Amino acid sequence: GVPDDFLQYAVSLAGTPFEFYSAFISYSSKDDDFAKRLYADLQAKGVRCWFFPDDAKWGEPKWGEIDVGIRIHDKLVVICSEHSLQSGPVLREIERALQREDREHKSVLFPVRIDDYIFDKWEHPRKADVVEKVVGDMRNWKDHDSYQNAFKRLLRDFKAKA
Repeated sequence: GVPDDFLQYAVSLAGTPFEFYSAFISYSSKDDDFAKRLYADLQAKGVRCWFFPDDAKWGEPKWGEIDVGIRIHDKLVVICSEHSLQSGPVLREIERALQREDREHKSVLFPVRIDDYIFDKWEHPRKADVVEKVVGDMRNWKDHDSYQNAFKRLLRDFKAKA
């Protein structure tokens, strides 16, 4: 009889607060290799993540699941790539995160780029709202050392404020 949202956060209510913000990962399926790597690495470091293929409940409306995921997680990590920034679902997720920022007066959108499309070619009414944030740089994610350095920076910036 207890809501799932409450159970998810019960640990932090009873003991030590979470070390990191929780994350909803937004991406195009064309960026699946990067998204899976990022998800696995975040999970391995104890970051609670919502990742569509693993966390959406079967039989539920897709957008209902996505809306709940965006609402209950601290940050929406949007993988900014040419593929993602041309994806209708990703653009809707960005819009929902920005609307939540307006309602709650706190930072929700956490953009991470894997190419230069966001700055060089992306044309969208919400571009200014996205690029006014410091956009994480993971363009060299296929290089092990570059990825590890960028991931350490992401993890550092994902530490929850006490």
